[in-house]
Amino acid sequence: MALRLGLARADITPPVGIPMVGFAGRDDSTDVHDPLTATVLLLTDEGDPLVLVCMDLLQLTEATVDACRAAMAEASGVPAECILLACAHNHYGPDVDRAEGRAVVDAYRHHLVHVLAGLARRAAASPEEVQLGVGWGSSDIGINRRERRPDGQIVLGHNPEGPVDRDVGVARFDRPDGRPVAVLAHFACHPVCQGSRTTALSADYPGRMRQVVESLAGAPCLFLAGAGANINPIRMEHSYEPARTLGTRLGCEVARVWETVAPEATGGVAGAYEKVELPRYRYGSEDTARALCASLQRQVEELKAPGASASARYWTQSRLKRAEQALAAWTGGPSLEPVPAELQAWRVGDLALASAPGEIFNEIGRRVRQASPCRHTFFAAYTNGSIGYVPVREAYAEGGYEVTHACRVEPEAGDMIAEGCVRLLRQVAG
Repeated sequence: MALRLGLARADITPPVGIPMVGFAGRDDSTDVHDPLTATVLLLTDEGDPLVLVCMDLLQLTEATVDACRAAMAEASGVPAECILLACAHNHYGPDVDRAEGRAVVDAYRHHLVHVLAGLARRAAASPEEVQLGVGWGSSDIGINRRERRPDGQIVLGHNPEGPVDRDVGVARFDRPDGRPVAVLAHFACHPVCQGSRTTALSADYPGRMRQVVESLAGAPCLFLAGAGANINPIRMEHSYEPARTLGTRLGCEVARVWETVAPEATGGVAGAYEKVELPRYRYGSEDTARALCASLQRQVEELKAPGASASARYWTQSRLKRAEQALAAWTGGPSLEPVPAELQAWRVGDLALASAPGEIFNEIGRRVRQASPCRHTFFAAYTNGSIGYVPVREAYAEGGYEVTHACRVEPEAGDMIAEGCVRLLRQVAG
């Protein structure tokens, strides 16, 4: 049976004044620079459809993912496990889950659930026959961000010698008569072009990339974020200009590859998923966990002062809670519960997609792609929830923000995710 595709998009820009996420110490939004969108792509042949949702959001909690999938499944008839919610990891979007008593956050989250359900219904209503082609390009807009100072400390900066994924994946969907239907662009790099002080809602460089591609291809473009946990843009300034120029450069490369791809009739849609339990991070030793607890307790007290940032306070309290649980585990208290993570793999003709929640180092994503039995493989991070950073093993000894501030899993987690994704890819490859 021929491949069929359904597509629907909605504006999900929240009201000005909603808290923003992505950087500690930044609070409410003050303006809208460019709109945020959610786009649903449904693919089917003769079995259960697969539904990809691409959103200009930072991340979603597991509870929000469950609510969205349940509503979408009810509205469209697509099983919840066949729905993949992918965030662009946009740092200039709204708080979706951390309400802290803010009614606007709860209202936005509930509204999002209903919007996605409506999109799923529209996409499933009348899918049309399409052909698929896949091509690859390269972009230099990202750079490894784990900079090593002369004293050996790892900081967020530029590391030109560090590993970086420059591959740009492009999937082109056309009608049998050659008219374009959709473009799926895959790239790994943090959307943080505008720096940490920006309070205008924006889709950052992926939004600009889509504008460029859509103007040239004449079809909706979806952005699928790869494993870019340790990759930042080469320009980060308190201005929209870096997002504009880097998004334009990436968009032109996507359009160039799109022009070279020759879609062909294809079928064979398959999906698989599994939940793995990753060991929770214990910070290496009892002494390290104890010292971290003491440091974070002091920071929490300082953030109780009038005028202190609510987002910084929330972030520090979350870190303290994790550190206290780890210390308790070292000192005879309850064992740490594992961190659940849902892995998915899809195959649509010659194109495969593997995904995992959280912020995955680019080396892990490239390892999955290289080991895949499929001809073309995209690796999507920030999907179906968020488990924090997943560094490679060697990064734990080096330290740095990704390890010391935002990691919830032990060093073997990256290997477990890679091995699980490859296992699922082999299953869908048939």
